Amino acid sequence: MKNSFLLTLSLSVFVAVVSCSNSVARKSELKPNSEVNQQSDKIEFSEVKRFNKNVVIPETSVITTFKQTIELYRKLADKAFGRSEPIPTLGDSEYFLVLKPKLKKITYGDIEVEKIENKNSSLTVSYKEVESTEYETEKLTNPILIIKIKGKVPDNIKLKSIN
Repeated sequence: MKNSFLLTLSLSVFVAVVSCSNSVARKSELKPNSEVNQQSDKIEFSEVKRFNKNVVIPETSVITTFKQTIELYRKLADKAFGRSEPIPTLGDSEYFLVLKPKLKKITYGDIEVEKIENKNSSLTVSYKEVESTEYETEKLTNPILIIKIKGKVPDNIKLKSIN
């Protein structure tokens, strides 16, 4: 009985040592900090609303308050309708990014954001121009996209066309 207990105990210790030594990463298997930081630079976002209207707003703008949101929606409201749809709100550490790039390749197109990256408190928004039969039929040339982002408000925003 004593021998079987010692045998079981020594086998358990051996298994524990082997499994612990396999779980420790070798120095060559560790990823350098630059690779880890590059992955954390991508920003998650969600689309809030699309418009296509000829209004005077900057190519990119950041909205951080409900008052600013109401002002934007007043500019974008369709006067033909008495009631507008609900105005979105912001949660903690959230802001709206409003994009109104000038289309270069497709006259009556829309935009599709592919990715947003943050580097040194500067956002780079990569987008592509896409065809829109609705915009072409109506001869609409001013796509506006409102997206919601969680995080710190950037110091600078760059638009980058990828097509």
